[in-house]
Amino acid sequence: MARRSANIPNSLAQNPRPRRGRTAWLVVMGLLAGIAGGAFAWRMLAPDGEPVQRGPVADAQPQDLVVPTEPVEISTRMRPGEWTEESLQEHLEDYKQQIRDMGASESQIIAEVERTEGGAAKVVVRWDRSA
Repeated sequence: MARRSANIPNSLAQNPRPRRGRTAWLVVMGLLAGIAGGAFAWRMLAPDGEPVQRGPVADAQPQDLVVPTEPVEISTRMRPGEWTEESLQEHLEDYKQQIRDMGASESQIIAEVERTEGGAAKVVVRWDRSA
């Protein structure tokens, strides 16, 4: 039979609870790390020298932000097997709607679909600002 011993192993003889000062120190360090992380995040959102956009620019509509003399074009290329006639028409309508949202009228929108011999397709939707 096993014999009981009055000797307690050294690892169990130590106090299992940490000291109170260590807990307070860990709480304070956690709070400091959280504050430092928040300050870093704020600096990443609005770096020095870049103004935070408020006022008329932030409230502007897309047509107010588009420069009247610059061309507007939305295009994509699709490989063979990536598209069907239905998905091609969906892309075309989606791009037309994006141009309309910028302020183009229906008569100013030019849509082109180019199909290659290999089965690829290129969709281009332009806003003709001269019309």
